[in-house]
Amino acid sequence: MTLPERLWEALRLDPSTVAARARFYRAYAELEEPRVDVRDLAELMRDRPPPGGFGPHVINLIGKEAGAVGQRLREIQRPLGGGPWVRLAEVADALRNAAVAELLLDVQTGRATLLEASRGYSELGLPFGDFLAVAAMGDRERSISAAELLGALLSDSQITDTGLLGSAALSTPAQQRYLLLTAAPDATDLWPRLTEAPQAHRTAAVGATSQPFSTWWRLGSLLSHLESDAEGIRRELARIIVELSEAHSRQLQLAAADDHHWSTGRAQTDLIDLDLAGAVAISARIMRQREIRPWRFESDFPALSPLASISLQIGLQLGDDAPPSDDYLGARTSAW
Repeated sequence: MTLPERLWEALRLDPSTVAARARFYRAYAELEEPRVDVRDLAELMRDRPPPGGFGPHVINLIGKEAGAVGQRLREIQRPLGGGPWVRLAEVADALRNAAVAELLLDVQTGRATLLEASRGYSELGLPFGDFLAVAAMGDRERSISAAELLGALLSDSQITDTGLLGSAALSTPAQQRYLLLTAAPDATDLWPRLTEAPQAHRTAAVGATSQPFSTWWRLGSLLSHLESDAEGIRRELARIIVELSEAHSRQLQLAAADDHHWSTGRAQTDLIDLDLAGAVAISARIMRQREIRPWRFESDFPALSPLASISLQIGLQLGDDAPPSDDYLGARTSAW
């Protein structure tokens, strides 16, 4: 399943351009990591060049000069590659960008790539990884674990390291937001504490559309408390989704004003707000899990412009559980 034709018209992008963007990021993710990279060179030059320098014009990162660079870095006791997390993060980011493009073309392909990206982020210890997995396939095991971690966070309990970056990642508003959205399907009993938490009043701008943290916290809190007879909560959820959708639409409009970069698929703004699409997918699964009337685009979001509808449409498709086959996933996990 892909975007309806009217939304492609609103984007003013050729699908082949979007496909090229996906291929670019996929190719980057699958590049073989060089023994020495630009970070190594910067660190080396900060210290001093090796005896004899690097040659008059070009530093060859795969020839004998790479050996000289490596030897000098060992002498100043700096690990090659900038630490074990750097390349992992680069690959995860590249796969995330590839997924954004792929989701516009084929949700199943994009779903599989989201799962690939999620593995890297999770290995780093970032809740964003679990969020992508729960958004892509409704991984209840991760949702339950996130709810336990969220409870510990709200109680100021000691949190042990969960990945290469350690528990410090949870101190950032962005990752706390992902933790809440991931936990929402299994965080019903946390509702009172969520509404009273300091995070409920934070105004820091987060996400692709720079919306207040409190808006996202409110969204996640409402998702955790959504019940079949809670029409007021449903209406409030729809209102927040519309607010976030319109904010992303404004970002797309601004990006499209730069026709050169937009038409060639090189605009800096994400064509899909993955945070919003993922939250919508999670909400759709919660509704199904709790036997709540599902979202109906025409009745729940009647006033949305086509451009503002894109992330919402993708989220509804992601929330329609039809996961990619094991064979397909197995063929796409070599990056890890």
